[in-house]
Amino acid sequence: MTPVQSFTKPNELSLLMRTWRLRLNPEHIPGLSAAYPHSRRRAKASKELIAFLTGCSVGWYSTLERGEAQNYSDDFLNRVAYTLRLNPAEKSMLFLLATGHAPTTAVHESRMRSTPTVQRILDAQPWPAYANDEAWDLVAFNKHMSDWFPWVEGHENNVMRWVFTFPEARTQLHHWETDWAPQMFAQMQFARARQPDNRRLAAVFDEILEVNEDARRFLEQPMTYPHPDGDHRSLHLPLHRKVQPIELVAFAPMRAPDSRVMMLIPTQACQA
Repeated sequence: MTPVQSFTKPNELSLLMRTWRLRLNPEHIPGLSAAYPHSRRRAKASKELIAFLTGCSVGWYSTLERGEAQNYSDDFLNRVAYTLRLNPAEKSMLFLLATGHAPTTAVHESRMRSTPTVQRILDAQPWPAYANDEAWDLVAFNKHMSDWFPWVEGHENNVMRWVFTFPEARTQLHHWETDWAPQMFAQMQFARARQPDNRRLAAVFDEILEVNEDARRFLEQPMTYPHPDGDHRSLHLPLHRKVQPIELVAFAPMRAPDSRVMMLIPTQACQA
């Protein structure tokens, strides 16, 4: 009698994680070649690169890629999904296989609402534009915004959380540590003074202080910075190697004066 051959069921999460990583083109990570020199001339994304971009150790990321059961946080999996550029169905599969539940999106009450009129205003702009509420939760954005910043498509809904808790923000925002982060943290401090009873803003502020060492340093060296309107800064774009200079233009809706409609207007033509 011929013995029955036994088969080991492949680990579905492990197979998917490896497939997703190997299909990622490092050129899609804005500013990566400057921030992470090991990525140069490398066509495939390594485990070390994904760990760097998700802000974890290589060992912890490798545990996920091996499909091992662990207590993975939603924040960690959100960063992984964004870094690997997963679409909504793939992101749901990641969460289901890694945690047993689908990704959830918290809804926070604010005075600013997305309406068809607000969306039409944003869609009419020929450059990235978005609206955020008084705690920097996204209200609406246009296609140019999602082209430049893929995280807005369901991976993160708060501007400040992306800036301070997603390591990729450091690679995309040119001179993050001097031209972006100190000013944006100071904006939050100014907003906290104006809105001492805003619990959502307080929660975002406290979370950033807890996880970001630079934010704690900024807290010890306070600066007054109410808004970025008229600022000239630079950033990296996906599939572009040259830095893109922009001007930040901010509007405050009268219906919600602590909210903002933001436009990132190129001051030079986008260059590859």
